[in-house]
Amino acid sequence: MNTKIYQKIIIGIIVVTGTLIFTPNSLAENCPATTTVSGTSIIFVGGLADMGGDTQSSVWFEYGTTPGSYTQKTTEKVLSQLGKYCTTVPNLQPCATYYYRAAMRNNSGPSYGAEQSRTIACSAVPPVTSPVTPEVLGAATEAPTGLTNNFLTDSFFLPLVIISVAAWFLKPYIIKGGYKKN
Repeated sequence: MNTKIYQKIIIGIIVVTGTLIFTPNSLAENCPATTTVSGTSIIFVGGLADMGGDTQSSVWFEYGTTPGSYTQKTTEKVLSQLGKYCTTVPNLQPCATYYYRAAMRNNSGPSYGAEQSRTIACSAVPPVTSPVTPEVLGAATEAPTGLTNNFLTDSFFLPLVIISVAAWFLKPYIIKGGYKKN
């Protein structure tokens, strides 16, 4: 192959990688605008507005059926950028009001948002009798988060890995402008 073919391959890889990396909202979660009740599930929605100078923070929600008493906690999720995040909690009790607050922790310690509440309708389908652990939205619940639905287009890291591996394999062609026949 001649040098021009290798140059076209490298340019193609860079264009595809750039498109994947710089797609708008490629790292943002696909959450509802506010906390939402659907049947016997609640999708808690929060926003990380300040990381306190740290590079990452853990976020979760605490909830319960008594104001000021949070007897349940969702799975913690690590965020490395500011923005919206959400967690779904399925199989809650019909005719019950749930009080909740967003929580985050960084090197300075935990911080909590203001208490809010949502009510599950009495006409909602009763929950399944088997215990279900609340999960973060994503592949486990098949709800879109924008992070794990399509790893090829939503991940920031996969395109970087692809370009790095391609550059490593093609480095002799890039540096010398192609191999020359002896």
